[in-house]
Amino acid sequence: MRSRKSKRSVRFAGSRVSGALVARALVAGLLVAVAITAASSMVTSRAAAQDANGGAGTGRETEFVAMTGPAQESVPGGALLVSAYAAVFVLLAAYVGRLALLQAATSRELARLEAALRAADAKGAPSVESAQKGAEGER
Repeated sequence: MRSRKSKRSVRFAGSRVSGALVARALVAGLLVAVAITAASSMVTSRAAAQDANGGAGTGRETEFVAMTGPAQESVPGGALLVSAYAAVFVLLAAYVGRLALLQAATSRELARLEAALRAADAKGAPSVESAQKGAEGER
C-alpha cells in the first residue's frame, strides 16, 4: 500500500483553495462574530449602567413616575439580533465549507477510479461490461 500525502483543496472562483485556508477563514469569521457580539453587549450594558446611575436625562428619567399595568421587560434587541445573524452566518459558512471539502474529496476519488479503469483497460484486463455479460451468462 502506498502512502500519499492528502492535501484537501477546493475550487473557489476558478482557483484551488486549500482546506487549511478554508478552516482558517471559518475560525476568523467565528472570532469576528464573537467580537461583534461582545462589543454590542458592552455598549448595551454601558448604556444601561449610565441610565441606572442617573445619566443626563430630562423628563421621565429624572423623576419618579408610577407605572400602571404590568411591568415590561427590557431586553437589548440589537445585540441579540446581531448575535443571531452572526451565529447563523458562521454555521452556514462552516456547512458550505464542509460540503466543498467533501465534494473535492469525491472528485479526487472519481478521478483516481477513472485512472485505474483506464490503466486496467490498457493492460488488457476484462472491462466491467464484459465481466457483467459473463456473470449474466453463468446464470
